[in-house]
Amino acid sequence: MTVTTLRPQKTKRTLRSFFPIAEWLPKYQRNWLQPDLIAGLTIWAILVPEAMAYAGIAGMPPEAGLYAAPLAMIGYAIFGTSKHLNVGPSSTVAALSFSVVSGYAVAGSDQFITITITLAILTGVMLLLMGLARLGVLADFLSKPVLDGFVVGVAITIVVGQLDKILGYTVETALDFIPDILAFIVNLGQTHWPTLIVGLVSLALLFLIERFFPKIPAAIVVLFLAIAVSAIFDFESMGIHIVGEIPAGLPDLGLPDVTMEGVLTLAPGAFAIAIVAFAESIANARTYATKFGYTVDADQDLVALGMANVGSGISQSFVVDGSLSRTTVVVEAEGKSQMVGLIAAVAILITAVVLTPLFYSLPEATLGAIVVHAVLHLINFRKLTKYREITDLDFWTSVIAMLGVLAIGILEGILIAVGVGLFGLIIGAKRAKTSVLGRVPDSDVYRSLENYPDGETVPGLLIVRFDGTLFFANAPDFVEELRLGVELSEPKPSVVLVDGETLNDIDYTAISMLDELFDELAESNVSIWFARMRENVHGTMQRSGFAEKVGEGHFYGSVRDGVDAYQSK
Repeated sequence: MTVTTLRPQKTKRTLRSFFPIAEWLPKYQRNWLQPDLIAGLTIWAILVPEAMAYAGIAGMPPEAGLYAAPLAMIGYAIFGTSKHLNVGPSSTVAALSFSVVSGYAVAGSDQFITITITLAILTGVMLLLMGLARLGVLADFLSKPVLDGFVVGVAITIVVGQLDKILGYTVETALDFIPDILAFIVNLGQTHWPTLIVGLVSLALLFLIERFFPKIPAAIVVLFLAIAVSAIFDFESMGIHIVGEIPAGLPDLGLPDVTMEGVLTLAPGAFAIAIVAFAESIANARTYATKFGYTVDADQDLVALGMANVGSGISQSFVVDGSLSRTTVVVEAEGKSQMVGLIAAVAILITAVVLTPLFYSLPEATLGAIVVHAVLHLINFRKLTKYREITDLDFWTSVIAMLGVLAIGILEGILIAVGVGLFGLIIGAKRAKTSVLGRVPDSDVYRSLENYPDGETVPGLLIVRFDGTLFFANAPDFVEELRLGVELSEPKPSVVLVDGETLNDIDYTAISMLDELFDELAESNVSIWFARMRENVHGTMQRSGFAEKVGEGHFYGSVRDGVDAYQSK
């Protein structure tokens, strides 16, 4: 069979294709169960402390972190296509959730919790609709430099957000990075030293265990060690804040009591979170799919993430996405399938029903340390500076994403960075190069005279090549360059032959300007011919009527054919 295209073809969706579990579960191999069980329990050990800590980032009570995980992981296991991606609470989307909801209600209030739940469900519905509409391509508009800069900015914001737990005092701020950090510096005299010691010791232990015992889940070890020490020495009596009583049992499943006006108000924030959550998740999923030789369906994963967020929302919790750190743990534990998520979900449910009393004495400073430890790994300035060695555009979009998050806000920062990235692409396209061509001696190959100054030219014939897409922003430059080329050539050419090999596309503005130039040059007995035009470009010229004006006889299959036609006229 002859391959006609390398572009993946969209296949018709069937009911079965919406439920990937119907594909992987019947094929599940018995020898996968042990590694999947180990990976699932490892995820449980890491997720329990992280989930409660991330709930704090989202401004929710600790139990909300536990509630977020089970239905989210079950939803992804049923609808998702990645064998390794672990979906659940994460620091990034928790911070995004807080940044949206804090604009409408006071953190910790009943209204705040209701809006947070609504945001999770609305984000899920948007992801679901985007998946059904096959909009998985949207993730490609968030470049890796933008995501890297965004993650660094969010990570720094999260660290500052945990200072109140570790320092033992709170400050009144505008909920922005710069006012927060300034307020904490001004009020350093309020530091509660016992709390600070607990936070620093917890953080040190996390790094030491990670460094010398990497296979041991440091978070769960430090968590239970802190609980034991807190209970023995009665940290609460020392003024060290503890988690306190966490309601045992399962959440009341249901929809929040919210008006349609409230839903519409949250829509922009939900859409931004949906884009970020999907971009992060699909990037993680694709990384390990490539490593292990399988593919993920971006559109179906939109559906899966949508169901995961709807599940988290009706569980009275906050937005979720694919966690890079926990996905890496799944891989390191040699997890084989989505069964890992199902096993971890069951373990979390058991924890919520039976084990919550164990967390009563947990110091909040330890939870803050767990969050700081998790996100410090994401503050990688070296990765950002490395982009400068590659392209200035990538470097500055990553820096703008980071600074935008810190100076303006999480959502605003990434939108600005994406805008700068797209603007940079337009500027790059505007600067597309026009080259004068000459024939390489003893060949039929035509190259730029700038690179091949010995190239042979034909008197009276100007051969040019435009590299890129010709559109409204760069068409004036191209037309002016053609006009200048005609004026400066000696002898003056009677034909300008445009090599379209690298002319990827053209819009109506560019065609209109070429049409005007065609008439202008015709008054000086100069014609414009074309060679090697791509079918899509030639088709656009035909539909506009410009090809007829040029004459189909002056569209050539090769530059050599155009040269021969000129020499024989």
